[in-house]
Amino acid sequence: MRQKAAVRVRLQIRRLVRNEHLTLGVLAFAVGIAAAYGALIFRIGVGEIQQVSFGFSLEDIVLEAGGLPWWQIVAVPTIGGLLVGIILQLHGRGRAQGVAHVIEASALQGGRMSLKDGIVSTIVHVMSLGFGASTGREGPVVHLGATLGAWLSQRLSLDRSQSRTLLACGVAAATGSLFNAPVAGAVFAIELIVGNLSLTAGAPIFIAAVTGTAIGRFYFGNAPAFVVPAQELISLWEFPAFALLGVISAAVAIIFMKTIFAVEGAVEKTKMPMWAQPMCGGLLIGVIAVFLPQILGVGYLATDAALRAEFGLQLLLFLIVAKIAAVAICIGFGFGGGVFSPSLFLGAMVGGAFGIIAGGIFPDQFSGVAAYALIGTAALAGAVMGAPLATIFIIFELTGSSTLTVAVMVSTVVASVVIHQFYARSFFHRQLANWGTNLTGGHDQAILRNLLVRNIMRRGYATIEPEGDTHLVHVRIHEAQDGEVYVVGETGGVSGVITYADIEDAVLGREDGAPLDAWAISQPIVDVLLPEDSLESAQAKIAATGRTSLPVVRDRESMELCGVVGELEIARAYNRALLRARAEEHD
Repeated sequence: MRQKAAVRVRLQIRRLVRNEHLTLGVLAFAVGIAAAYGALIFRIGVGEIQQVSFGFSLEDIVLEAGGLPWWQIVAVPTIGGLLVGIILQLHGRGRAQGVAHVIEASALQGGRMSLKDGIVSTIVHVMSLGFGASTGREGPVVHLGATLGAWLSQRLSLDRSQSRTLLACGVAAATGSLFNAPVAGAVFAIELIVGNLSLTAGAPIFIAAVTGTAIGRFYFGNAPAFVVPAQELISLWEFPAFALLGVISAAVAIIFMKTIFAVEGAVEKTKMPMWAQPMCGGLLIGVIAVFLPQILGVGYLATDAALRAEFGLQLLLFLIVAKIAAVAICIGFGFGGGVFSPSLFLGAMVGGAFGIIAGGIFPDQFSGVAAYALIGTAALAGAVMGAPLATIFIIFELTGSSTLTVAVMVSTVVASVVIHQFYARSFFHRQLANWGTNLTGGHDQAILRNLLVRNIMRRGYATIEPEGDTHLVHVRIHEAQDGEVYVVGETGGVSGVITYADIEDAVLGREDGAPLDAWAISQPIVDVLLPEDSLESAQAKIAATGRTSLPVVRDRESMELCGVVGELEIARAYNRALLRARAEEHD
């Protein structure tokens, strides 16, 4: 009996070990620990560099920067920019990576990311923020967490679905640890990275988020990042004002993003060497910070002050302009850092300014400047990030306040819809589009980018020599399964294609009764496919030519025919891949 019981126990253990849900849960716990400690080291590194360069920590930068001599405020970001530029020049892979690269890895690369690029990017981000760059720490920490999750999945040779899940686990853990917000971390990873919620993906993501948050709370406590005064809605008549604030927040968000890309494009046109770009940007940041030190660093203290309605209208407007310029200069000139903290900063300033103006016009129907500052924070950040649901959770967990729930939701949704309709889904999707990567079709459309022509091309096609007569053309076209015959010369190069319509046109258009050969009947090849082309590219080329299929050639020089790909083959391959992906995600 004991022997049988031992066998049953061993069998149960084997089933548990082979259970995908259990395995991913354990791996998610490990990624959560790694990402949380990565975020911890990131924050400590930034603080230590701040202590050396400015003489105080990042958290006190607004309070202390005003007491520094002007030359130090200018020199610190300039010298820091030089060091950052040298690292980027030596690495030779362009600028530091961020959230956009994580989205791209999830959608197009099956959750694969380079550990070396991730480490170098983290060093650049830490140094940039340590020397006062006017950017955020959230994006870099998210990228670091994703890199660690991707590295583990590559070491274990996990499949595409599992790799994407661990990538998202790293994102959720890093976000939860940084914001002390487990729900927001999980929702952010699901909304922006994975794109869907299933048991196989969702459970590990929540495990990682909770793990990261627990470790973050152990080291940094459970207090919210911002202390917001008690709020309450005064009147339902304010809801049109909340919607209008959403529209204004979207407009400022568009200006913010366009300014960043404009500066980035202008810097690239100067042909300035990589090592010099951040240094020049640091000099400009230092000059601005002499007059407005609030723009240095992540800006949490300035955001907190705006949420408590401590700034006047004139200062709020100055800070909006200065922060947009500072972030655009930092990112445009090659500093590291993200855009979430700047979005919170700008949202608080925009909301505060709107609240002051609205309160002056309708003093009896007014919930207070602090309320509008909080609503603006969520609206603008949600619009920039392209993750309104996650942003709403982040705001609640950052502030510990839920009394303005409906107002925050209205303004955030309006801002996100306006951004989506008139500019882009998010800052990151616009960034990817500028690099030539289009994710507007979502994760399902991205499947076509991972499939190659060589894997689906049809080798059963009909051919004919250029001198073949009309009778032979009729015979070959009847044998062809798609009603097309390709004209191929002695060297194997394709030069034309014949369809039923081409034969009819040639016969009806012949006036002298002279015999026709295949070359005379055929239509020239408008475009061709290569075996290494993606199905997305193939689909676009077929649509552009107006045909139902295109020939595949080994190379464009020889034009040697090696296959044919049509709309039917693409549709079948897409459906198979889509079903396989869905099965992996929902098993």
